[in-house]
Amino acid sequence: MPNILIHAAEDTTIQWASGGFLILLAVLALAWLVLFIAAMFSILRSANYGAGGKAIWILISLGLPLLGPIAWFMFGRDSTA
Repeated sequence: MPNILIHAAEDTTIQWASGGFLILLAVLALAWLVLFIAAMFSILRSANYGAGGKAIWILISLGLPLLGPIAWFMFGRDSTA
């Protein structure tokens, strides 16, 4: 039984895979953060919406942290309110 544990501890494939997964997760989190911050600045600087429209888009982005910013860039940014 201890022999199996020694071989499992020496296997670095699992260690590399988990490290690669963590790097991928960190890159995705950073990409989301950049998208979210860019959407907030874009909403606040938009000349197409008044204070109420901007507030709604900010609430949508806060309520749906991934879909809200994507929806803003796809539908809201170039729209006329």
